[in-house]
Amino acid sequence: MNFFSKHSPTLVILVFFTIISTLRAIHPQRIVLDSYNDFAQGISESVEIKAEGSLVPSPYIEKIASLPAEQAWSILADGMDACLVGTSPEGKLFRIQKNSSYQLVAKFPEGNISALAMNNKGEIFVGTSPDGKIYKIKQNGQFEVFFDPKEKYIWSIIFDDKSNMYVGTGTGGRIYKLTPDGKGEVYATLNETHARCLLFYSEGTLLAGTANRGAIYKIFPGGKSVLFVDPEKEEINSLVAADNGTVYFSAVGKKKPSRIQNPLPQENPQFFPEGSWMEGGGEMEEAKEYPSSKTLPLVSIKPTIPPRLSEIWKIEKTGVPYPIWSSKDFVFNILWFQNRLLIGSDSGGYIYSIDSNGKMDKLLKTGSNQNNAFALSGRQLFIASSNPVHIYLMEETQREREAVYRSWPIDAGSMAKWGSIKVEKEGNVEVLTRTGNTHRTEAGWYDWQPLVADHCVSPSGRFLQFELRLGKNAKVSRVEIACLPDNIPPKIELLKILPSGISYTGLTMPPPPPPTKTLDQLLSHDEKLSDFESQGMPARFQLKESRGLRTVVWKAIDPDGDNLKYSIYFRPQSSSQWTLLVKDLEESLFSWDTTGWPDGFYVLKIEASDEKDNPLGMGLTSTLESRPFFVDNTPPKIRILNKSTSGVNIAVSDEGSGLKTVEISEDGKNFTSLYPKEGILDFQKEEFFIPLSAEKKILFIRAEDESGNISNALISN
Repeated sequence: MNFFSKHSPTLVILVFFTIISTLRAIHPQRIVLDSYNDFAQGISESVEIKAEGSLVPSPYIEKIASLPAEQAWSILADGMDACLVGTSPEGKLFRIQKNSSYQLVAKFPEGNISALAMNNKGEIFVGTSPDGKIYKIKQNGQFEVFFDPKEKYIWSIIFDDKSNMYVGTGTGGRIYKLTPDGKGEVYATLNETHARCLLFYSEGTLLAGTANRGAIYKIFPGGKSVLFVDPEKEEINSLVAADNGTVYFSAVGKKKPSRIQNPLPQENPQFFPEGSWMEGGGEMEEAKEYPSSKTLPLVSIKPTIPPRLSEIWKIEKTGVPYPIWSSKDFVFNILWFQNRLLIGSDSGGYIYSIDSNGKMDKLLKTGSNQNNAFALSGRQLFIASSNPVHIYLMEETQREREAVYRSWPIDAGSMAKWGSIKVEKEGNVEVLTRTGNTHRTEAGWYDWQPLVADHCVSPSGRFLQFELRLGKNAKVSRVEIACLPDNIPPKIELLKILPSGISYTGLTMPPPPPPTKTLDQLLSHDEKLSDFESQGMPARFQLKESRGLRTVVWKAIDPDGDNLKYSIYFRPQSSSQWTLLVKDLEESLFSWDTTGWPDGFYVLKIEASDEKDNPLGMGLTSTLESRPFFVDNTPPKIRILNKSTSGVNIAVSDEGSGLKTVEISEDGKNFTSLYPKEGILDFQKEEFFIPLSAEKKILFIRAEDESGNISNALISN
């Protein structure tokens, strides 16, 4: 039995579990799956994912018919071994036998069979739309009009213990009551467009779910109605009662404005739970528990979270309503079955179940995109699905004989060797793996391989999938996978040599405070510290200025998050021989004194290594060379060209870094700038004229180059 041959690959690649973002490269890594959210990303067509985070075989499901119709909107159990299914758009009513045979019972002119019901005499009634009528099916398969309310739609049919029929209709929002002989009258008229679903409630009252403005109305004997619950959605399309009298209903569609003008008090705004909802591809997040009903208002609850397309509400026996679950997908039908609420939706064929607190199981998967209707027959369940129309039979007491779960592609971030796979299990569970180098599982992956001594023998690859084949009574509660990602070398992105004469010294920073966590973080699987907590305070450096000092600064990254150490090499530009300047640096900045270096151009090379965080011999390095930079330790030259009674001509030159300033002083203390003959100090050699007078006995000359080298001269009259 091949569960995956026709499965769309897009579902497989919804989420990739990337493991290296917070862990070191070439150390063994550990991936653990032990919660509902962990397993829910995989493919579980024949495996039930329990709310507590375990896998068991799904209840046994058998396709008993594929019908020639586009949609199946209603279903009714006809004894233990058969059911009736109403379809559209041709109004065909089928009878399906458990032995996988079906027959066309009748074809109704209205085109859509929207309701099916059976009274306590075993008589079958069919509600049709549009221009709806109620038909009665005779023993010979013929049918006759039982009641024509002159309404557009027949939405719901139920019977009381006296075989009186109650009919919910649209578009006038009327509910009819019919006697067993077909005499009918309007029982209640609601202030709504459609009476979509009906359910008998306590003390002879009736509950009605409505559309286009979805609400629950309570209808008292005699037909008086009051608005009971307003979830502020477009439609209430399903109402069911649990064995203990608790009521559940599904509210679907867009959010409607509140009917109450005054906003709710803000003291307790979090009563609307996050619940569960389906992300892209039909995946649902884990359901949350809900607060005590004592904290919940009775009517017109306004959510404080982003709206969902569908919600499940619970009405306690005390009459207190509140939401317990929400979804981004459209819910078509719900049914109370074996102490759980079953949910049929357009979630890609998956059927979900929730308990009375909203805890959700991913129960099973049909072969259609929609699960529209349920019908209960003892401990058996008939399921009507659409796109395409298939009819299934589920038996709770039996479990799938061949249950297969397949994980989503687990991403190591780089090529990796995959090691042991430990499975906490009960019963017989077979584990297979395959690897690949793309998240697209349909494109060129290696073949599936069974484990050998609990170890993966699939070739190295960036991605891994595992498959669990569960025996009839098996259970899996935890999967732990070990892998060894290949090391990725660091990269030096930027390198800069600062101007001559400055250096920086690192300051001692206070240690960061101990990390803190919220309760939600403690309950999650994410042990990663926040960026602020993991990085601490950024390093700070203090400036120092002195002749001959040089500073190089760079930026390096490691894709694996390894800590890096740095070595610096230098060479004269005219040489190819590198010499080590310093090693084992941890900061990406280094200052040194070049006053002992000969003048000339030099090149630096920075080498980054991740050896510290990898086993011996398995570290990797990368290098980056600087542009040539000039070292100048020779001061400028000052030369007297000629001297006369009116003044003196001098020449100042610097063959290295060039002139920065030339200054003059009469007392050797207070210097002022001396400007060259052409007015701008912009060459390595400049000439100056200095006027002389009888009062100027001695003049001090001082010249400084761009590297901070200084020379002096004295001129006397």
